[in-house]
Amino acid sequence: MSSTDTSIKVPKRVRDRLQKRARRDHTTLAAALERALDEAEELEFWNRVRERNAALSEDERDAYVHDRTLGDHLSGRDDTGTAEEDW
Repeated sequence: MSSTDTSIKVPKRVRDRLQKRARRDHTTLAAALERALDEAEELEFWNRVRERNAALSEDERDAYVHDRTLGDHLSGRDDTGTAEEDW
């Protein structure tokens, strides 16, 4: 174990679940644990986004829909100087 590593105590059933995931993904226990945490954090993020969006008023929602910064500008002459008709 390197000086940057540490150990944690988990119940055997948790270790076994983690080990099963690591085997399935052909990775280490540490990588499987990190991936599980990443997935949980991403899920939490999108749940917060959904909650925030659900709380928007109609006016706030309309402001987002009509916000030009959310578009891809592929059909206009923006920074590329190429319009859709020039493709």
